[in-house]
Amino acid sequence: MENQKSELYQAIDAFIQTTTMEEALEIVEQYPELLTDKADILFSTIISNARQAGHDTTVQALDERRDFIRGIREEKSNL
Repeated sequence: MENQKSELYQAIDAFIQTTTMEEALEIVEQYPELLTDKADILFSTIISNARQAGHDTTVQALDERRDFIRGIREEKSNL
């Protein structure tokens, strides 16, 4: 379980580090676990922690990235 969480953190970190939409899509393809509920919950936790720490710019950027992943999830579920 801990190893799965660590892998998910690594996937989220790789996704957060991207600078273009193309790179972001590549990471999502490379790490399909980013499209899971677990990833969404972990993203929410990270955002909540950043918000509590007063990192508003980081919160905004993470929110946008989470929304990007949610959009891909929604698109895939409509196929």
